[in-house]
Amino acid sequence: GTAGVASVAFAMGLVLANFLVAAALLTWAARISLGLLMGVSLFGFILRLGLITVAVLAVRDQAWVEPIPLGITLVVTHLGLLFWEARYVSASLAFPGLKPSSEEQ
Repeated sequence: GTAGVASVAFAMGLVLANFLVAAALLTWAARISLGLLMGVSLFGFILRLGLITVAVLAVRDQAWVEPIPLGITLVVTHLGLLFWEARYVSASLAFPGLKPSSEEQ
């Protein structure tokens, strides 16, 4: 129903916000130093998970929240995006001289 759709939309918004904040923090830290990048990676992850937990706990008693679709969407979307991102990051780290071309072949 509409509560399930609203819960899924909320979860997708949380996941998108999480990845955008992670990208911004890592971009900022990478410009400064490797040590800061590692610290931001670890502690930023912990902080972002805490913020997601707070966001979910803040809305858990609302009428539009369905916990099962919300939880499944959070877990599956995070894992899916992590696997997709890891595929591209690991390829660029393994072969740093190779950059994707903008031309379609």
